[in-house]
Amino acid sequence: MPEHPSASEYPLRPAWANRRMRGAEAPPSGGHPWSTRRTTRGQMSQRFVTSAAASPANAAAERETPERGHTGAELTQAAEPPDLLDLGAPDDFGDFDDIDGEAVSGRNARSRPSVRRLGAGLVVLPRVKSADPRAAVLENPEVPEQKRFCWNCQDPVGRSGPGGPGAVTGECGRCRSPFNFRPALQPGELVAEQYEVQGCLAHGGLGWIYLAVDRNVSDRWVVLKGLQNPQDFEAHVVALAERQFLSEVDYPGVVKIYNFVKHRSARDIADGYIVMEYVGGRSLKTMLDQAAPARIPVAEAIAYTMEILPALDYLHSFGLAYNDLKPDNIMVTEDEVKLIDLGAVAAMESYGSIYGTPGYQAPEILQTGPTVVTDIYAVGRTLAALTLDLAKDTEGNYRRDLPAASESELLRRYPYLHRLLARATDPDPARRFPSAYSMYCQLAGVLRMVLAADTGREHPQASVEFGSPREDFGIETVIGQTDGMVDGMHHQPGLEAAAVVAALPIPLISGEDPSADLLSSLLHGDARHTLDALSQTHERIAAGTIVEPETFELEGAMTAIRAHLDLGELDKARQRISRLRPAYDSDWRLEWFTAVAALLDGNYERAYWHFDEVHTMLPGEIAPALASAATAELVLQRAEPSGDAERWHREATDFYRLVWQTNHGMTSAAFGLARRLAADGQIHDAVAVLDQVPNASRHHNVAQMTGCLLLVSQPSAEITEVDLIETAHRLARLPEQPRSLQLKVIVVGVALEWLRVRRRPASTDAEILGFPLTEPGLRRGLETCLRALARTAPERLHRYRLVDLANSVRPYTRW
Repeated sequence: MPEHPSASEYPLRPAWANRRMRGAEAPPSGGHPWSTRRTTRGQMSQRFVTSAAASPANAAAERETPERGHTGAELTQAAEPPDLLDLGAPDDFGDFDDIDGEAVSGRNARSRPSVRRLGAGLVVLPRVKSADPRAAVLENPEVPEQKRFCWNCQDPVGRSGPGGPGAVTGECGRCRSPFNFRPALQPGELVAEQYEVQGCLAHGGLGWIYLAVDRNVSDRWVVLKGLQNPQDFEAHVVALAERQFLSEVDYPGVVKIYNFVKHRSARDIADGYIVMEYVGGRSLKTMLDQAAPARIPVAEAIAYTMEILPALDYLHSFGLAYNDLKPDNIMVTEDEVKLIDLGAVAAMESYGSIYGTPGYQAPEILQTGPTVVTDIYAVGRTLAALTLDLAKDTEGNYRRDLPAASESELLRRYPYLHRLLARATDPDPARRFPSAYSMYCQLAGVLRMVLAADTGREHPQASVEFGSPREDFGIETVIGQTDGMVDGMHHQPGLEAAAVVAALPIPLISGEDPSADLLSSLLHGDARHTLDALSQTHERIAAGTIVEPETFELEGAMTAIRAHLDLGELDKARQRISRLRPAYDSDWRLEWFTAVAALLDGNYERAYWHFDEVHTMLPGEIAPALASAATAELVLQRAEPSGDAERWHREATDFYRLVWQTNHGMTSAAFGLARRLAADGQIHDAVAVLDQVPNASRHHNVAQMTGCLLLVSQPSAEITEVDLIETAHRLARLPEQPRSLQLKVIVVGVALEWLRVRRRPASTDAEILGFPLTEPGLRRGLETCLRALARTAPERLHRYRLVDLANSVRPYTRW
């Protein structure tokens, strides 16, 4: 087995949902590693918060000013609207004073460490400094003219014209609906005899947002969110929905809703206000603006994204979709990352008025309503906006398409990020990540790949999809050529498809899967025994001895496919795959096993295509990358020099490098990368890779010997004296190996040839493996090594040839 299995200081917990599917959302299952979850019926199930969730904290809130109809939240009318919510329902919070359970006032600052870790503890970020909330109050609260739109028809209103600046109040010229962009509350005003207004923080998609002090609860800071226009019926629906849906939400990564109150100001009717916790810090939009024209570093952006996925999953567990994820709505506080502005939250698959932001909103939402995968789309778009310079349309909204890798240096540097963004924002909802957790797992893997590329240090992680590699391949491909010196036979260098397949890891079955108890023990067992055990299980199910688990049809077939492939029964494996595709085409394992079958059948290019598809579906996993690298090298072994050889060489090199720089336990990748670099003439780079094979690895000595062979495999005119001496020292440091003698013959022979070309070494007392670096000394050394090698030759005729060769190179003497 390979050394240093994919271990991690921060291993991911097993997924709670169907990890396999790239399609529709998986049904709920066992444990939830992030939070105490509820079903959509509100029933509580006791589970535990783990390190994946953000740590709880009292916080603070800043709001950006979105542009409705442009860069801000936009109201969309979905098909088949049901009846609207009853606006006359009694207030749940009207007479309720929420008392904060903390003994420390929400207004008191607390000391914090100077650094913090996000992204599963991998990314160290400076702590956001705490600021006086009053500093965020706008001195002159106005809605910019370019962000003024009619609440009813979305036409521009309040714009400048020949008569002067645009009106702040008035009527829409198209639908005659009134508009008023002035704040309804003034500093010092007391709302509901409890909340003293300090001023405006921002103007959101549904109206002004105010900073206030809760005079009844420790003078804590709170945020009041009102409506821009009380006649905006749809906005009332959204606000009421926010109040009803979120009254039960209690998660550290989601802004808290404290209260809902009514207050009569200058208007004729009482306005409603949602009272929320104040979340201080900076929004990702603010951080993005401050970094402009640059973007947020990739590792940092991924870490922030990973922090909000547990919060989204928590909402999904209630049957709610967030609906308006974007950098504006993600706040980075002193000690956590938090979702704010819950005004667009809606029930899954609901219709009617759907708020969202163009450029972030999933294209299918009009037909499907809010779903898990519409939120996943917004997560992908948010990450893209944080890291990429996205193109905009004529209205200033981000275009839906991602830049091509050829157009983005960042995507060329991090191709796995490109794959992740492509899957998260796939136009086909069935091809996106099926859950927040599945995306979290792949983001964690992509983050480790990014950090490995940025730091030059490995960042291994235990996979939630694959077991450890069963073996290694390609270890002796280079050094094995020297065995011909002993047995007299020609050893063709190159990989073998069967050896690659035997080494690749096996897809796992989730420990929470209903079929796990029946099938887990068969994953790594003898293939024939596995098929017999499956047959017996089917008989027991038919006889009623055991109850058939709901997933047994799929999982049992997957186990059988793996066994057939191990036995070389490709037709039987393909038949089972074909029977599964109509119902389970979204399962990535079908692509994996199809690739394995093609690999064993010698159809390497087809195998590569399927492995590449798996890698796109699982961009954070290194197993598909390793399989793609080996398959590309197999294609390269057949490729014509004038054909696509350069392309396959590049693919193999890039994938081997990705795997090795991420996990130094994958020694197959180290040897593969060294082969590709050596083929490019980058001998010293290849040797440097082999030097990274850990000392504890059982392949460490082979790696060192391969490095020695590569150093002396260069043309004699390119070899330096330093190369020769370094090679000799490397070989001398190694313990005696079966191949030590043949390597000594090669090194001394190359040194002799080098001396003939260069004539004179720089030092007169230099030695190679104990022999003077002179022609007589090296001839004597080569003779000695050849005679010793002859004594190990199994064939008599070849032994005689080695002795004859030793006689031919011995130094001239007088006797």
